[in-house]
Amino acid sequence: MPRHPARLALVGCLVLAALLLLADLRGAAPAAGLRGAAAAVAGPPERALAALRTTVGARVAGADRERARIAELEAALATARAEAAAAAAGQLRAEEARELAAGLPATGYRPVPGRVVALSTPQDQVRSATISVGSRDGVRAGLAVVEPGGLVGLVASVGPGVATVRLLVDPAMALAARVAATREAGLVRGAGDAAALTLLDPLGAMAVGDLVVTMGTPDRAVPADVPIGRIAGITGTAAELTRRAAIAPGVDVSTLDRVVVLVPDPDPAADPGAGAAP
Repeated sequence: MPRHPARLALVGCLVLAALLLLADLRGAAPAAGLRGAAAAVAGPPERALAALRTTVGARVAGADRERARIAELEAALATARAEAAAAAAGQLRAEEARELAAGLPATGYRPVPGRVVALSTPQDQVRSATISVGSRDGVRAGLAVVEPGGLVGLVASVGPGVATVRLLVDPAMALAARVAATREAGLVRGAGDAAALTLLDPLGAMAVGDLVVTMGTPDRAVPADVPIGRIAGITGTAAELTRRAAIAPGVDVSTLDRVVVLVPDPDPAADPGAGAAP
């Protein structure tokens, strides 16, 4: 008959447990001895297990603190990166503004660069552009919008983060201007896809190819001498009451992308305390 050592061991353990229980119920001394022997055998592993649990618990707590510290450092790193990106963007905007406004004879103005985000078509009744800067950037209605070619138009309406610009070629546009070479004054109006200049003095001198510039406004919303375009043709004669010149704008509105709004610097004359010594 085959033997089963595992089964015999199990039977032996059960018999031993029964004897210990019976002896304990009777108060027999051997039970205490057996229990002491069991404690002597099982005690060291139990103490080792307790110490291991304590060590593992401490390590888990330490890991939680380390994870919290890592999360804190990652948040600080993200903030630093965002601040660096904002500083770089601010520097880029300043450099872009200087580049776009370079060569324009507008001193005493703060250039605010923006992007064209929407543009009307020649078929629209109102020729306008929407740009990516607004009242939060100091932009207000009536200010001049330029690019390296010259005048783009005037700000017509403003929101917190965007503004609508009435383009130079819009039929409702009217702007005081001069012939740069002769300083003859006149009025420039939009003509749909170009512009036209009418001189105040019908005998005033002007010629094809002459540069036409802004006259400027008393409130400094529009600076003087910003290029508008060049005279492409003249109708009428000096003997007539009016002479009209067709102007080829210096800015191609169909390809507008980056522009600059010219925001006037504070006028010291408007604030008696401005510039005063403390």
